[in-house]
Amino acid sequence: MLCYIEPCCLPESKMKRLSLFLFCILFCSILHAEEDFGWWAAIHKWDGHTPWNQYMTISTSFMGPNALPVPEVTKGSIDTIVELEVAGDYYYSKGDKTKDFYTRGYLPLFNNRMAVSMDVIPYEWFQTDTATRDQRAARTKNGKGGAGGDIYFYSDFQLIRNQKYFPDILLQVAFRTASGTNLRNARYTDGAGYFFDISAGKNYNIKKSILRLYFMGGFYDYQTYDLQHLQNDCILYGLGADINFNKFSISQSLAGYSGYLDIGDKPMVYRASVRMKRPHFDWKVSYQWGLNDYSYQRFRISLIWHIPPPIK
Repeated sequence: MLCYIEPCCLPESKMKRLSLFLFCILFCSILHAEEDFGWWAAIHKWDGHTPWNQYMTISTSFMGPNALPVPEVTKGSIDTIVELEVAGDYYYSKGDKTKDFYTRGYLPLFNNRMAVSMDVIPYEWFQTDTATRDQRAARTKNGKGGAGGDIYFYSDFQLIRNQKYFPDILLQVAFRTASGTNLRNARYTDGAGYFFDISAGKNYNIKKSILRLYFMGGFYDYQTYDLQHLQNDCILYGLGADINFNKFSISQSLAGYSGYLDIGDKPMVYRASVRMKRPHFDWKVSYQWGLNDYSYQRFRISLIWHIPPPIK
């Protein structure tokens, strides 16, 4: 037996209002999905067929502060403590203000002969002015938004340690994933990269403190969207000094890398930090100042948990 269910009938006036309401929702959805980039095409004189990413410059001078950062200076030795760091950052430049939070994990292995670590900026919030937006060929008209960051993986290998007349020597190999988002606003490159370096450092006892001097040199490589140069090969360098006291330490370093494309790809930064030592966690306040091809100043507050290494 077949059953026939009679459709619910609505008054004609209510049906018209419902249809108009549904039409408005559909129309607004279409407008939202198809963003108007006419303003971008006019500013950058788009030829109608070249991909928009070809109008971007992949370097520290034309990207957000976390797209191609200068690596931290390695100090010639592996730390002996497992660490988990959580930090908040504020970046300031003339045309770009960025806030983010940062996480890092560090694990020494095999009696501190090797270490593995990773760090990531899970999310950042940014606001750029019109001049900066256009200089970077960014595609969000109001210059505001957010982005997820790249993930970095590190492997450290202790080559020489605790020799009387020689410094400690460390090899580091690092890889960056292409997990960063929002290339269209020049926040991350949407491309992989890697670097490696060899560092040397030595301790000197000075009264009630320990002075450590260190330097590093290496190679840094990242992908670009330039059809003539698909990657940028850079020389990586850095040096620094730490003063360690019983309850706190002070660090200063100068670091950078120098690319060969000469497109604002020679960033150099100065970093300084104070770390207050506690039994189970440390506080750290740090400052970074861009000296060349990197226009940002960064203020960071970190909370660092540490425990004895679980693997011997």
